[in-house]
Amino acid sequence: MVVLKRLKKAIDGYLEKLAQKNEQTFTNGPLDCCQLNRENKNKK
Repeated sequence: MVVLKRLKKAIDGYLEKLAQKNEQTFTNGPLDCCQLNRENKNKK
C-alpha cells in the first residue's frame, strides 16, 4: 500500500510539472511556429 501511495505522489508531481510547462508554452506567448512564419515572411 505504501508503494502505491508513493507512486501516486510521483505521478501527481510529474503531471503538475507537465501542466505548468504546457501553460507556459501555450498561454503566455505565441507559438514558435508563428514566430518562424513571421521571420520567413520578412526574408522575402
